[in-house]
Amino acid sequence: MTAFREVENPDMESIVTLWKRCGLLRAWNDPVRDIELAAKSENSTILVGVAHGTIVASVMVGHDGHRGAIYYLAVDPGFQKKGYG
Repeated sequence: MTAFREVENPDMESIVTLWKRCGLLRAWNDPVRDIELAAKSENSTILVGVAHGTIVASVMVGHDGHRGAIYYLAVDPGFQKKGYG
């Protein structure tokens, strides 16, 4: 069974690992800083999908007052094409 929920502090390492596995990280972006910023902002958050106690999916979402945006949409390669995205 998979549950989706908002990010929690202990999730940081698992999310960064997921993003690495999915090829989402870039040298000029600090993923830890991005997670911290999204988690503390009123207009953004990160949602994670958890299967068997492991984070297997994530999406960072934000709203600038006019439009919404999706960042860091990731599904662990072992869970892709199974509806987690």
